[in-house]
Parts: sequence; structure tokens; C-alpha cells
Amino acid sequence: MPKGCLVGLGFIGGVVAGYLACVLAYLFWTVVLGGFDREGAWAMGVAFGIGPFVALLSGIAAALWIGLRKRRRAE
Repeated sequence: MPKGCLVGLGFIGGVVAGYLACVLAYLFWTVVLGGFDREGAWAMGVAFGIGPFVALLSGIAAALWIGLRKRRRAE
């Protein structure tokens, strides 16, 4: 499989994993630890603000990691 395809798939996987990790961390905070979020402002912030930012960062990190790993194997 070409390196570009693997880097792209790594980015997509990193985005999905980062977003899910952020949302699951919020759910853990509210359900398990008893965090208070009556009006849902934190949920909206996580879903539309913090979550996509974390997803973008984790996608970039995953793409870089896979790209560098493939580069070392090619040498």
C-alpha cells in the first residue's frame, strides 16, 4: 500500500480515536465522577469545540507517527 494512503488512513483513524477519547472522557467526568452539567454547556463545548480540536491534533500526530515509521522502514 502506498505511503500516502497509509498516512491518510492514519490521520482518519487518529481523528476518530481522538474525538471518541474526548467524548468518553467527558462522559466519564459526568457519569462516574458526578460532574455537574445541568444545562449541557459542557456537552456542547466538548462536542463542537474541544472535541474537534483534540481530534485534529490526534489526527496530525497519528499521520506524522505513521509517516515517520514508514520512512524508517524504507531506509
